[in-house]
Amino acid sequence: MEKIIKKISGVISFIVVFFMAAVFYFNFKGFTYVDGQLILIRQIAEAAPQNGIAAIGPANIRITASDRYAIGSPKAPWTLYEYSSLGCPHCADFHLDILPKLVERYVDTGYLRIIFVHFPLDKKSMKAALLAHCMNYDDYHAFVRHLFDYQRSWWLDEDDDRLLRYAAEFGLGYDEAQRCMHDDKVAQEIITDRQQALTKLHINGTPALVVSGADSNEIIHGEPKYDRLIEYLDQRLGITVSE
Repeated sequence: MEKIIKKISGVISFIVVFFMAAVFYFNFKGFTYVDGQLILIRQIAEAAPQNGIAAIGPANIRITASDRYAIGSPKAPWTLYEYSSLGCPHCADFHLDILPKLVERYVDTGYLRIIFVHFPLDKKSMKAALLAHCMNYDDYHAFVRHLFDYQRSWWLDEDDDRLLRYAAEFGLGYDEAQRCMHDDKVAQEIITDRQQALTKLHINGTPALVVSGADSNEIIHGEPKYDRLIEYLDQRLGITVSE
């Protein structure tokens, strides 16, 4: 009987690991589920009217995501909303490699404000998002970057030990971290932001960037190439930024 139980446990463990690896793989390749079908995120963008690399979204939508952790001046004429799942590899690539260049080019010069919006694609990413929401402003962005840096370690972990350890490194004790991961109010706020993105902006996967101004919202699905992104942003913002 003991051998049978061990075999069954082994099979279950294999299935769990296989499923998690499969989700990670499809996230990495830029797939998402729409109406029960697995499709490429870029196919979503191609279905809408385009302005260069961006899909033209509804102009009358006021995005309600919190600006508590916004980067840049509230007086900036344009806002870039970064919809991201902390367990998404392409999101990590954008956030670690491209975002710092955008901050230097547009945020530091007063043209753009950037707001990170959690769009969790899985339970583990939701827990990570809830922990991030417990950080103060100074630690929040460093914590998010840390989670992206060590994404595979905590995302593929069977339990929450690594997440809790990373939170502790940023001053969040075990009991407080547990409370944060079970905060229904904050979880509902995240779900509300995600639902608005799904139903109003037609964002079905991550990363997605929404460039919002007085006239319209334009949406970039997937991770754009940096050169094409700055070409688009310069045109969209109507500015010439010196290198």
